[in-house]
Parts: sequence; C-alpha cells; structure tokens
Amino acid sequence: MPLADRRLASRFDIVGEPWGTLDALEPMRVRDLAPGGVLVESPTPLAVGSVHELELIDGTITARVRATVRHLSALRPQGARRRFLMGLEFLDLDAQTSAGIERIIDEQSAHAFRKGA
Repeated sequence: MPLADRRLASRFDIVGEPWGTLDALEPMRVRDLAPGGVLVESPTPLAVGSVHELELIDGTITARVRATVRHLSALRPQGARRRFLMGLEFLDLDAQTSAGIERIIDEQSAHAFRKGA
C-alpha cells in the first residue's frame, strides 16, 4: 500500500542552474590583524578560497572589506564547542579602507602598550 503524499505545498521543477546568496551575521573573534589580512576564531568554518564581506569594528572606527579565506584549521574542542581559526586575505582595498584598518591596528597597539605599562 503506497504512502500518501505528505507535501502540502505545490512544488515546481527548476530549469537551469539556480543560484542564490546568503548573508549571515556572525561575530568572530579577531586573533591578529595586519594591513593585508586577519586571523579570526569562529564556531563556523568557511571554505578555503571563498570570498566574504567583513566589517571590522573597533570603537568608532569601522572598516568594511572583502576577503578570501586562505587557510583553515580546527582548534581543540573546549567542552562541546568546536572552534576554527581562519586566515583571511583582504581583497581590493582602497585608500580609505586601508587607512581605517591602520587606525584599528594603531588603536589596538596603543591599548596593548597602555595595558602593559
């Protein structure tokens, strides 16, 4: 005896190759920041070679950049949470964005110096 069709909504065949985009906001801990890229810690791995939009925020300084994932490694699980380290290389930086990243680096360096003093 065949099972009844459990689908309640109509479905349609898609002709061709469909594509789509997904924007997901997920905070990531910045481990290291340099003029050419950033090392982040995240609970979600991103595919090596994939390109993403990032927003780096430090106080009142914000820099929006495109970056590609260059390397990925898993950290040892802490409890039940698995974490990943990802190295991202910045792409197509304009002068204003580069200056914003430099200001963030300078702020963090000054903060580390004050904290260590």
